[in-house]
Amino acid sequence: ERQASFFVTGGLVAVHTDGRSREEIWDALQRRDVYGTSGDRILLWFDLENAPGGLRHMGSELSFAETPEFVVRAAGSFEQKPGCPRDVVASLGRERIQRLCAGECYNPGDKRHRISRVEVIRITRQQTEDESVAELIEDPWKTLPCPPEGELCEVRFEDPSYAERGRDTLYYVRAIQEPTPAVNGGGVRCQNGVCEPCYGNFRTSESDDCLTDSEERAWSSPIYLLPGSAR
Repeated sequence: ERQASFFVTGGLVAVHTDGRSREEIWDALQRRDVYGTSGDRILLWFDLENAPGGLRHMGSELSFAETPEFVVRAAGSFEQKPGCPRDVVASLGRERIQRLCAGECYNPGDKRHRISRVEVIRITRQQTEDESVAELIEDPWKTLPCPPEGELCEVRFEDPSYAERGRDTLYYVRAIQEPTPAVNGGGVRCQNGVCEPCYGNFRTSESDDCLTDSEERAWSSPIYLLPGSAR
């Protein structure tokens, strides 16, 4: 019954495309203009602003010798209304909706959750096999707070040391959403040696909704910068 404390609703893959056809979605996946979320429908853009020829999106790989300048834009998921939209109820019926998803569906309101901060991860490629990997992975390298007002968080950062180091480097970002209740967001919820697992059988309360506040997030594909020839 303890397995019930680790079942989660699953993550999502998001793609940047001009349309929703199969070909356009696969094209976005192949050029790596994609990002993942922990489950909420968070919006995320991560771009290199001063690339030769103009803006380069997440997933790009290019030869670059200057100080890179990046911009991140993120918007939180819509706050959910209880129950299911009318069209879903009309199509499936309340009895089937209750059996499939306990009477709750994707039912967005008009207001978005706030993105609280953006974390930047910088990873430098090994130059020799004996070079310590731990020192090359900076997670997070920077933490950028989002403005308290507005639904869209937009932050910028640069890396003046990139040109000086002259090494292959990748950057990716995480957009962290304000805490919201999530199924099994707390695992077995242990505190001071006492654990409260979610409902599994008669040993635990069937009335437990298994919700704990958790910071949902989205993380981008990296941008790869190569001081030598592009690959």
